[in-house]
Amino acid sequence: MDESLLLGLYTADGMQKVDGTAIHGVGIPGGHLMERAGLAVATEILERYDLEETVVFAGKGNNGGDGFVIARELFDAGVEVTVFLLASPDEYRGDARLNLDVLANLGVDVRPATGEGGALSEDTVMLTELADVIVDAIFGTGFTGAAKGPAAAAIELINAAPGEVVSVDIASGVGASSGAVHGPAVEADLTVTLHAAKVGHFVTPGGALSGEVVVAPIGIPGLCDHDPDVWLLTEDAMGELVVPKGSLDHKRSVGTVLVVGGSRGMEGAAHMAAFAALRGGAGLVHCALPAGAAAEKPFAEVISVTVPGEDGQFGLEARSAVFEQADQLRAVAVGPGLGRADGARLLVREVLGVDRPLLLDADGLYALGDRLELLAERTQPTVLTPHEGELGRLIGRSAAEVAAQRLECARSAAQRSGATVVLKGEGTIVADPSGTAYVVPTGNPGLATPGTGDVLSGVIAAHLAKGLSATDAACLGAYLHGLGADLAAEDAVGSEGMVASDLFHYLPAAVERLKAGPQEELHEHH
Repeated sequence: MDESLLLGLYTADGMQKVDGTAIHGVGIPGGHLMERAGLAVATEILERYDLEETVVFAGKGNNGGDGFVIARELFDAGVEVTVFLLASPDEYRGDARLNLDVLANLGVDVRPATGEGGALSEDTVMLTELADVIVDAIFGTGFTGAAKGPAAAAIELINAAPGEVVSVDIASGVGASSGAVHGPAVEADLTVTLHAAKVGHFVTPGGALSGEVVVAPIGIPGLCDHDPDVWLLTEDAMGELVVPKGSLDHKRSVGTVLVVGGSRGMEGAAHMAAFAALRGGAGLVHCALPAGAAAEKPFAEVISVTVPGEDGQFGLEARSAVFEQADQLRAVAVGPGLGRADGARLLVREVLGVDRPLLLDADGLYALGDRLELLAERTQPTVLTPHEGELGRLIGRSAAEVAAQRLECARSAAQRSGATVVLKGEGTIVADPSGTAYVVPTGNPGLATPGTGDVLSGVIAAHLAKGLSATDAACLGAYLHGLGADLAAEDAVGSEGMVASDLFHYLPAAVERLKAGPQEELHEHH
């Protein structure tokens, strides 16, 4: 994958390193960067909104200093501005204090956010509720933990107010390095981030609070940058991974897939994954179901293969037949509708030895339990596609813990297993065993319906069969899966009533869109 085509996402430490190089290495004054930052945010606000009254909430750090510059620029443009301080004036230091003093000299309305007893004042509440735009300059990228006291109260007030909310650099209360949220956090309509996007803008739960994200240059030279280890996927990069069918290709040359799953009563999951592989570009797909499973074929294009089984369930007796099928095809997907009988779990442990790229999903993941190390000896590409509950079981953590630390947990599983891990959900994460992670910006709530995970498995398997690496196949498959859902939502389907089979109609369009190149530069996220 060409990382030059991706959008790098910085952690707090990474951004601090960039700032340090700019200030101490290159010699750019910190005050100059603050000036550029505030001007960039103010310009974005003035261009977007019809303003009469604006309030700025300023914390005591450099983020608050940016807020002071914003207030000055808006004031100079004729906007009525009120600045609420979340610390006493003597707590502001350095460039932030200099810009606070400038506001005083200009006669800008600057007042404490709190009254007697430390609660938010009546004026703070009233003016915030009347404001057209509320500027959140409370915490910056260095924030960790949970907002408390007046800051927490201000965040809750901001979220309850009817005006548009613009966060400076990152929504206050969100961890820039992880997207973690441990207390109250601003729900921004727009985040103007400085110099580079941050991990917390796109990794949930914090990523869901960012609103639209706009990256604003502030005069830091490119030589101050470094390669991050978290990237946002782009159409440009994903288009480069598409392997188009050529005029001399045939069904076996463009990728062949074996799907193993579909115990009795769950046949549909395997068939969905198999047909999705075809829609993802595979030329030939076999679906292996156990004897006793339903014989109906919902998709005529999929070749159904019956392997030994007992009463429609998988067991070790299917091993030879599964391996024989795998030897004829290029990639294997195990798990959709597989079942959780003891025999199925034992079969999965055996299938780990197949000399083919392998994807494990659903019951295939269940069969692993917490034995991720079983995958470490595999030499062929391996992809795992868990949701938060499944990943929690794999690494011995609760689903809630995984939801709170999605990036950390996905990376942990990838490094322990040596497999590429696709953590499904809003802002799907693809974690490589090297520690590098990728965030998928496509997809919408319409994917929250049964069967969409089976479709994802099939699409990724198709690209494994085309010869892509585990990580490239996972990234491209997840991107196409989300893009197909986005195209469906934009068309007549919408997102409320979307079902998994709708994706079959839009996956080819998603592939063609990537082949055609990006329609517009990716610069925002909802």
